[in-house]
Amino acid sequence: MDATTTEETAEVSVLQALRQLMPPRPLRMEEALRIAELQANRLLALSGINSPAVPIEIVTELPRFRAALDFDLPTSGLAHWDGTHWILTVKADEPLGRRRLSTFHEFKHVLDHPFRHLFAAERRLPADAKAERLADYFAGCVLMPRRWLKTMWTSQTQAIDELAEIFLVTPRAMAVRLSQIGLTAPARRCDVRVTSPAVSTATISSKCFRTFSTSREALV
Repeated sequence: MDATTTEETAEVSVLQALRQLMPPRPLRMEEALRIAELQANRLLALSGINSPAVPIEIVTELPRFRAALDFDLPTSGLAHWDGTHWILTVKADEPLGRRRLSTFHEFKHVLDHPFRHLFAAERRLPADAKAERLADYFAGCVLMPRRWLKTMWTSQTQAIDELAEIFLVTPRAMAVRLSQIGLTAPARRCDVRVTSPAVSTATISSKCFRTFSTSREALV
């Protein structure tokens, strides 16, 4: 088996393993979120990663994937196929934590590419917005796995700044993820204040941010 064949097999094994978790039927948001977390956990298991901080290379170094930085990118991230590779581009002048989230966000779009027709609009949530929320949620699940966070929360620290530093994410992304897994009150997009290390949790209002609403703005 030559090197090219080995790389293609590795690519198929990872992408196929993650895509196999997606049922071939339309999904409601709650079910799609559960599957996104299963995919995140499977990716970590296949990569042999069991502690923070998760390296972005588990996706950027997959065969037929490339990472790129662009100072002129009009959004935080972009994924496109150049004919031979998936290019995961993130905005170069954004903070490291946000760039890491954007990388896994864009990888989720690639992962879901064959299933775009299954993400139908529901209620007041357009299909495109649904795909964006799923990508945000997946990124949070990869970089801040539920089990790791709960262990860290109960045994090491409850200071959001410290947790964000350990997991190499933004403090606001950490606040959102903590609320998603029930360790803090539901986060409010417009009023997340990070505490000093001496205080255990963020000051979070319960109104304008639902548990599973993880828009890109909430993760910066």
